Amino acid sequence: MSTDTGDKVTRLLALVPYVLSRGVASISETAATFGISEDQLRKELEMLWLCGRSSGPEDLIDLMFEEDTVSVTYDGGLSRPLKLTATEAMTLAVALRTLTDVPGATATGAAERALAKIETAAGQHLDTTAVEIRLAAQDRWVSLASRALSEKRAVELHYYTAARDESTHRIIDPVQVFVADGVTYLEAWCRRAEGMRIFRLDRFEDATLLDEPAVIPADVSPKDVSEGVYRPAPEHLLVELSLGAGWEWVSEYYPCESTEVTDEAVRATLRVADPAWVSALVRRSGGGVRVLAPDWLAHDVRRDAKAALAPYLGQ
Repeated sequence: MSTDTGDKVTRLLALVPYVLSRGVASISETAATFGISEDQLRKELEMLWLCGRSSGPEDLIDLMFEEDTVSVTYDGGLSRPLKLTATEAMTLAVALRTLTDVPGATATGAAERALAKIETAAGQHLDTTAVEIRLAAQDRWVSLASRALSEKRAVELHYYTAARDESTHRIIDPVQVFVADGVTYLEAWCRRAEGMRIFRLDRFEDATLLDEPAVIPADVSPKDVSEGVYRPAPEHLLVELSLGAGWEWVSEYYPCESTEVTDEAVRATLRVADPAWVSALVRRSGGGVRVLAPDWLAHDVRRDAKAALAPYLGQ
């Protein structure tokens, strides 16, 4: 989780109780208390209008702005005492224990304190040892990545690259772990590529903590991921794609230099670091995505698609 994202989540969790405790809170004083600008505070408060116990408007947090003040007209049930069934308590405890393994997610100790309260309240009725916990693939490697960072040790990695549909073996020197869009990443110096690379933990096939120190070049610094994991560079390949029904999300998810909406598709122009990513996108779209430019890439994608289909067509 990036520092900016973690700070924002912490503020959002604290803003409602803070405003509630004051009845009517000053925008300027609240912004100063949380160390942000008044404009940023207003934007984050407006995000809370989408939060609540359900998607119904009667269950969402409601705020009232009046000149330089804000008040909470409905707190979404935050002031109501929390009552959990044994199953709910056990589920929450398991989630909190998993969360404590995510670097940066519990920097203030909030998860640990909440877990302690749940265990104290539930007592002998809370028996998570009887539950078989199947963590997501990315969570298998969080502890190893965190330990590699704290002990400054190298990692031997077998990694699956989806864009090329291949597995690679490499030695990496970890630099930072962060979470973006619900996915945990490890940024590291890759000795095989002799450069910085970002690896998704859910694509680790195997990883071993080595008994040798991480060796990171002096001029290397962690990447700023506050605006997203991927940010195109001028030297990246400029590609034009036709995005059919159901694949318009590509133009929304990835930074595009231009988009044009037609009756049949969305034409999107974007820069990509690896043409293999485009080929993989086209193959899995089942005809929903087509390459319009450059011509050589469109030709290569058609060739690769025909080669992939040949065994099924008896060619």
